[in-house]
Amino acid sequence: MKSFFFFVIVFFSYSLYSQGIKSVEHTSQNWLTFSGKFKVSNQLGLMAESTIRSMDHSVNKASQTLVLVGLSWSVNDFIKLAAGYQHISVLPAYSKIKVTQPEYRPWQQIQLLSSFSSKKITQRLRFEERFRKVLLNDSTLAPETPFNFRFRYLVLAELPLSKREGLLKNISLILSDEIFIHAGKQIVYNYFDQNRITLAFKYKINQGNSLQLEYINLFQQLPSGNKFRILNILRMVYLQNLDLRKRRKR
Repeated sequence: MKSFFFFVIVFFSYSLYSQGIKSVEHTSQNWLTFSGKFKVSNQLGLMAESTIRSMDHSVNKASQTLVLVGLSWSVNDFIKLAAGYQHISVLPAYSKIKVTQPEYRPWQQIQLLSSFSSKKITQRLRFEERFRKVLLNDSTLAPETPFNFRFRYLVLAELPLSKREGLLKNISLILSDEIFIHAGKQIVYNYFDQNRITLAFKYKINQGNSLQLEYINLFQQLPSGNKFRILNILRMVYLQNLDLRKRRKR
């Protein structure tokens, strides 16, 4: 498995080099996210997530909204399967555009969990089927709906800052990297989509609620193949994990 992902990274690095980086745009965004996981039974869980993304170099103007729902199934303590649907709305970037562009995104994933002492390692492989509407003109969506697949591989490590009683015991350091790969007939030049490197601090409020502050460095290849974006993203996440089994027993 490690050799496979090493080959993938080398292959796409070579692809980027051979195409030549002609243009790189640097920008920044702010994201606000709610992420909820709700355990219904020993195996079955519910998932819900919503995110608002700002326009480039903006705080108070939104560029996208994303809403995700899903079902998860715990095979055992180390393997979890999940599937669901995500709806994305790309909001008008300019005043002359009068219509919102939707994307319809079913998804499936497998998640592998492991722990070493107090450290937690998560690996996740997600498959997405993306149906994206495009503009016909400034006020009308085109009748066709372009389709492509996307594969996402995430590695995440969570390390508590301290084992002793006190404030630091409730704070964890999170490091992660996620690579996004395109597939499908609609993809011509950018089989590599993007890579996200994340540094975050998570504060555990209580047993079921946490706050997470993230810095994300996002490197993205645009459809032309020789144009790229580097985004510096500040993301605030409210995490809620509730065990609904306890309430049902009452």
